Amino acid sequence: MSLGAFLLWLVAALPVVAVAGQQVNVGVLAHRGADAAIGMWTPTVNYLSEQLDGREFQLLPLDLQEMRVALEAGKLDFIVTNPGNYVELEAGYGITRIATLMNMRQGRPSRRFGAVIFTRADRDDIHTLADLRGKVFAAVDEGAFGGFQMAWRELEDAGIDPFSNFRDLRFSGFPQDKIVFDVRDGEVDAGTVRTDILEGLAAQGGIDLADYRIVNRQEGDDFPFLHSTRLYPEWAFAKARPTSDGLAGEVVIALLQMPDGHPASKAGDYAGWTVPLSYQPVHDLFRQLEIGPYARSARFTLLDAVRRYWYWFVLMLAVVVLSVSFNILVKRQVVRRTLELTREVAERKLAEEESRKLLHENRFLVHKSLAVQENERRHLARELHDELGQCITAIQADASIISERAPACDPHVATSASAIQEVASHIYEVVHSMMQRLRPGMLDDLGLADTLGEEVEAWRDRRPDTVYELAIDADLGDLGEDLNITIYRVVQECLTNIAKYAKASHVTVSLTGADGTGAGASGGERRHSVHLVIQDDGAGMDVTLYGPGLGLIGMRERVESLNGRFTTESSPGQGTKIAVDLPLTLAESGAL
Repeated sequence: MSLGAFLLWLVAALPVVAVAGQQVNVGVLAHRGADAAIGMWTPTVNYLSEQLDGREFQLLPLDLQEMRVALEAGKLDFIVTNPGNYVELEAGYGITRIATLMNMRQGRPSRRFGAVIFTRADRDDIHTLADLRGKVFAAVDEGAFGGFQMAWRELEDAGIDPFSNFRDLRFSGFPQDKIVFDVRDGEVDAGTVRTDILEGLAAQGGIDLADYRIVNRQEGDDFPFLHSTRLYPEWAFAKARPTSDGLAGEVVIALLQMPDGHPASKAGDYAGWTVPLSYQPVHDLFRQLEIGPYARSARFTLLDAVRRYWYWFVLMLAVVVLSVSFNILVKRQVVRRTLELTREVAERKLAEEESRKLLHENRFLVHKSLAVQENERRHLARELHDELGQCITAIQADASIISERAPACDPHVATSASAIQEVASHIYEVVHSMMQRLRPGMLDDLGLADTLGEEVEAWRDRRPDTVYELAIDADLGDLGEDLNITIYRVVQECLTNIAKYAKASHVTVSLTGADGTGAGASGGERRHSVHLVIQDDGAGMDVTLYGPGLGLIGMRERVESLNGRFTTESSPGQGTKIAVDLPLTLAESGAL
């Protein structure tokens, strides 16, 4: 067990009474090992404990996997990590950056860093990135931003795929110092680490820089350390999703107000903290490499499938050719004997098969279209959160600092700062409302049941003269993305239609799980279904006249794309009932 994992276990094992309302856990990426992380960051967490009365900040040095496990278990309140890991954790666990590190670089503060690619100075066969083809290359981890991904981008620009064009790609893990020594000792041909690692080891007497050659060396950008890649924003100080905004605001103020030359900044070898920078360059890298939030699996094309699984395509083609040949011979024999009967049967089967294919294709296209639509909504909501939301947070933090400091010198400035805070809060509420309409955050964070409850409660607030009831008699924890969004959108559309047209006084929404034996299941396979009913006592309608109106086509297509059943019962003056049945197997659904 690593030191970080042990500390995490120790925190989890502490009695709840001892830490409730007091202990705040800060996970730090230990890119040079746990001991180095403890030495660098302990004074910082001690500083926060001193600044925030009643709070005791606890440091947890973690590697990449340990940090994910800790976030999943809800054991971290704040995270200090590199920008690449931040972007991935932001997408996967909803963390939010609140400050950016100002590193001290040769006596000057810097908010950027990069990576260096190097080999031994006596290697006459390696001078450029292209010379690395067919060599043994060392990096930290496939998910390490400064320890691999920065170099990966430069290699790809040079036409080198590190996963196929190296003779061997070795991931050594943390600390990064091992890669430097492995290159020196000839264990690998070349390697990559983040900037300042080489200079730091040289200053400690561990290596001689003259023993190394920098590959693809970058110059002229006023950056004091050896580097081979583009430069990116420094480490982020981020809050975990469950951490309150109030506590996060207190931490931001304390970090931004850290005095120059404070022992915490000296121990961490940094100049202080600044408002959170834009991490768009990191997004650009991930987008180019198709990793992290932009993983290639989301854009897998037919050409990709042919390239990866060509042998299966060849086998399938051979089977198809043999099958077609056999069918031709059989048909010739049948035609000789019963030409007219065979033709009629063949035509009927062809028509049925074409009908089934068209139905399947239509449902598939509808499903893909809806998936693209939901992905675009999710992407737009994320962009609003990442860009506009973060800017508003930064404005609020700055206005808060100004409001606290200004009364002593100018009360008018304090009044203006408070006004800025109010406007920023209003803008944030508007943006939050837009994000909820595009993609309800609760659906991803808390699940379907809570999201439906929130939707019904919202309509109660908007229509106090109408009684809204919600009944859920099913475990909705493992339905999956497709079913969750389909059920939510149907409820959303139905409640909107009721409010616009029904003039109802009573609306019920019920969601249940049902057991049964699937008619098409072999051997009596047990199946589950989710049953949704939305009913009102409003004006009703003549279904034969309105037919596909009021958004019914969209809802029906959405449900049928998942092999579900959508029915409408209504008549003038008798209200309307919408019933939806969505099937799923036991293995897919869990126990309802």
